[in-house]
Amino acid sequence: MQKKLLAAVVASLVAGQAMALEVYNDDVNSLEIGGKIGVKTVKSNGSDAEMKDASPRINFKYAHKFASGWTGSAVAEWGFYAVDGDNEDQFFNRLGNVGLSHDTYGAFTAGKAWSVTYDVSGWTDAFAIGGGAASGIYSGRAEAMGKADMNHDNGDQDGTARADDVIQYRNSFGGLNVGVQYQLKGKAGDNYNRDSGYGVALSYDLPMGLSLGATYNETKYAEDLSSLAIYNNTDKSTSATAGAKFENEALYLAAVYGQFENKVAIDNTMAKKATGVELYGKLALPQVVDGFYLQSGLNQLSADDTFTGVKTDAEFTDYMVGAIYETGPMQFAFEYTRGEKVSQGGKKDLDDTYAVQAIYYF
Repeated sequence: MQKKLLAAVVASLVAGQAMALEVYNDDVNSLEIGGKIGVKTVKSNGSDAEMKDASPRINFKYAHKFASGWTGSAVAEWGFYAVDGDNEDQFFNRLGNVGLSHDTYGAFTAGKAWSVTYDVSGWTDAFAIGGGAASGIYSGRAEAMGKADMNHDNGDQDGTARADDVIQYRNSFGGLNVGVQYQLKGKAGDNYNRDSGYGVALSYDLPMGLSLGATYNETKYAEDLSSLAIYNNTDKSTSATAGAKFENEALYLAAVYGQFENKVAIDNTMAKKATGVELYGKLALPQVVDGFYLQSGLNQLSADDTFTGVKTDAEFTDYMVGAIYETGPMQFAFEYTRGEKVSQGGKKDLDDTYAVQAIYYF
């Protein structure tokens, strides 16, 4: 297994972290503490500007190098509310897992960890502030009941975000990267229980900075009368995505396309079938200011069919342009998003959203 992939696996354990403080390292044992605290102000049409948390978190990563060539690791991460201090759950679990990795034999992880789906679908989840709304990563059954929460993600239950109760294996063979996972039975919500789930991801890295990948994830639910009533006798959800990305020192481009069954909600209604597209681009402009970037992206999710079999026009499309400035441990960002939403009945709504954000990484 390439050491490059091992580094990527370690990074995926605490995805989104820009830097960490190495508290201890004696070449055998190590401890790192990382995380971020940030705030954002969001203003949409017809509403007042509102200050919100920018997904603050803190994580701890422990590692031990064995003489056999294996490395053991343990990761724990919690999110918390720094600005929205009136929430009942001031702290909440984001990650918690143990792992073993080897340069040749690959990496094993067990617990709550970033999914193998995210290894590819996460290529477009790079907006500084928004995004990640059309690839199915953070979607799940609770959306149909209006209980979606980006901090306690439905995708955790379905195994596409920070997967719950999961066992994973990753390895790399030349430029080919392979990831597989299995989710054990567990409580997945107030009205349904997960029976089991599995996922697989494949990607290939080409020398010029281009990568191609695909994923498939399926979650089966226990036969519970309340869940059957809400979800019209559907006992599983599926997610299939394909992606491409190109990256060099100045430019990052990524695209993800997905097809979903009983997985995503549009207009507060679970779609029997849906398709999603995400695009993202980021351009470094050091000739203007070192650490300055322009970014742009698109999220589009369309419902193809409802549970009743009736065709629907429900869809949303978000077009984003923005800028990022990074200096030391801090990131400052601006995004303008033009949102277009179409209800099941065909009614169209437009919304302009302006957001500014400041984050300190540690």
